[in-house]
Amino acid sequence: MKFKDRILGLHFYSVFAIIAFIFIYHRVFENVRGMPLIVCIVILFFEIVLIWSKKTKWNSMTYICISIFIIAMGMILQYCYGVEASTILWPLIWAFGVMPGTYNNLSVVLAFLTTVLILIMSYTFPFPFGTLFNLVGVYLGIRSIRIRQEAYRTSQLHLSELNKAHRELQEAHAELQEASVYSMRYAALEERTRLAREIHDGIGHQLTSLIVQLQALEIMLPQDPGKASELVSQLLKISRQTMAEVRVAVKEWSDDEMGLGLIALKGLISQTQARSAIQFSFIQESEITEWPIEISIVLYRILQESLTNILRHSNAISVEVRIKETNDQVVLIVSDNGRYTENTPLTPGFGIKGIMERCKLQGGTCNIIPERPHGLRVEVILPIENI
Repeated sequence: MKFKDRILGLHFYSVFAIIAFIFIYHRVFENVRGMPLIVCIVILFFEIVLIWSKKTKWNSMTYICISIFIIAMGMILQYCYGVEASTILWPLIWAFGVMPGTYNNLSVVLAFLTTVLILIMSYTFPFPFGTLFNLVGVYLGIRSIRIRQEAYRTSQLHLSELNKAHRELQEAHAELQEASVYSMRYAALEERTRLAREIHDGIGHQLTSLIVQLQALEIMLPQDPGKASELVSQLLKISRQTMAEVRVAVKEWSDDEMGLGLIALKGLISQTQARSAIQFSFIQESEITEWPIEISIVLYRILQESLTNILRHSNAISVEVRIKETNDQVVLIVSDNGRYTENTPLTPGFGIKGIMERCKLQGGTCNIIPERPHGLRVEVILPIENI
């Protein structure tokens, strides 16, 4: 039988015990009439109240007052009316056993005093050890069940709170992942906007210049062929330069289209450079494949944390970010020329610990290496699967 079933069975035993007590007291006090009978009924009523009432709002004084009242009624019944009343106090031991755990000390004290009083009221020679053992056994048995009952309820409450916290953590994690994707998309959009601006400002300007000079060439050709020939050379130079810039822009754009991850990293670097005086450089050392979204998010967060640490703590002038793929691994290296030296003790803070933890969760590694003569290099290696 499960412990929960035993706990529920405690209420059945309580009902059975009260019915048994009432039956026994009916036989014991069947010859009692008048006021003593009323006193017996009052005592039983308050004992049932102690056992069955919900005690969430009770305090220690309530227990003490009701217990003193019941004991006083029992003593009046025995010493004023001559009715042997020690047995009618037995349910008090049960009532003290089911007291809440917050009143454990009070329960022990009241049970002890009541046991002593019952032994005094029922004292016979020799000493009634059987009665003592029965009282102690009843109290310890009921008390142990009560303690286990409260422990079970507490564990269920904690389990419920833990499940709730777990669900909230899962929801927060999902929201964080979604926010990371949005942040990466924003960085990618900003990087594409930058490329479009460069095309407009650079190539657009050169094409405008080319058009103007072609118009001038059209006028000069019949009037001054020699000078027009010189102008053709300039036009060819501008055209070749424009074509070179178009190729560079197209290559960058096509590289960016390979995946959200790479362009997001470039966009993050551009965002960081826009709000700081540090000079940033980004070097792509190999062809880049399309990364799984999990790898893209981890790399983005690692670079974000690395750049944040550099801005806050390094006093660096320049930062170099390098990325490459080799042997189904992506390698991200972030190095700066900040104030850190080999002789400076490195105490990993929350940011570095976060980077290491992210790498570990993805099965990768993270190394923090001093640069010479000063600075720091963060080297991250993550396993990837080509898609």
